[in-house]
Amino acid sequence: MEGRVQIDSDIDDALWFQGRDWRDLTVDDWRRRHWGFGYMSPEGFAYYLASVLTLTLKNSKEYPDLAVQSFLWQLDRSPGVENLDPHVSHRYLEFTKEEFETLKEWMLWACDNVPNVFYGVASGGPGDGFGRAFDTLLLLQAEAEKHRPR
Repeated sequence: MEGRVQIDSDIDDALWFQGRDWRDLTVDDWRRRHWGFGYMSPEGFAYYLASVLTLTLKNSKEYPDLAVQSFLWQLDRSPGVENLDPHVSHRYLEFTKEEFETLKEWMLWACDNVPNVFYGVASGGPGDGFGRAFDTLLLLQAEAEKHRPR
């Protein structure tokens, strides 16, 4: 057993997605393996995020709720660049302006259309989880723009 690394179930969940087309994933796939979302590489996260967003748009009452919660929970941070740990910020540095705009539009849509999405609605005011997540996305967009080659 020397030199072997034990992989826990969350990483197993992330590895399950490897090689699968995001368009073929189901709500049930995400419900069974939602913890894997937090352990994907930045490339894997960006690729599979489309599945979570699309499935939620298709049916806002029967959506991959735990994966959505995981996505928003990772963004729920106190404001400020100093609170962006590398695990979170590296996932977004390669996102384009259009991808950030899509995420912002999806978050606002989800706030109005998805029951009980992440600690209430954005209109709950500053400081609520959804509001912090949205503010963090804005901050990540600004940071990505700074790192983008000119």
